[in-house]
Amino acid sequence: MGYDKARMASLLNKFRIEFSSVEIVSGLDVPAAQPSVDAYLTYMSGDEDEIDAKTMKYIRIGELVKENLTADTQLIVLTLPVPRDHTPARMYMSWLETQTADLPPILLLRGNQQDALTFYC
Repeated sequence: MGYDKARMASLLNKFRIEFSSVEIVSGLDVPAAQPSVDAYLTYMSGDEDEIDAKTMKYIRIGELVKENLTADTQLIVLTLPVPRDHTPARMYMSWLETQTADLPPILLLRGNQQDALTFYC
């Protein structure tokens, strides 16, 4: 995990983004807590048939972000979930709401293995 922190710190420096710490969060293998699942279900209007392993993963990511939040957190950077072609819009938006509700500013990133930003050293 130290390598990942160093890579992220290097990237932030290249884009001249000031930061005081970089945190790489682990713990995705722990199941999501029932209150978080219940919150997700409120976004989905109680449709429990829609909870699959991928959805549970996104619920857990939201929990991990909230667990690792500190009082001085000013920005959170998350990778956008990649929807499949058959992912309903309501489910996708519920994933985003579950991950970002009640948090400070969040930068959601998504890439497709092509350069989106160019920087010169």
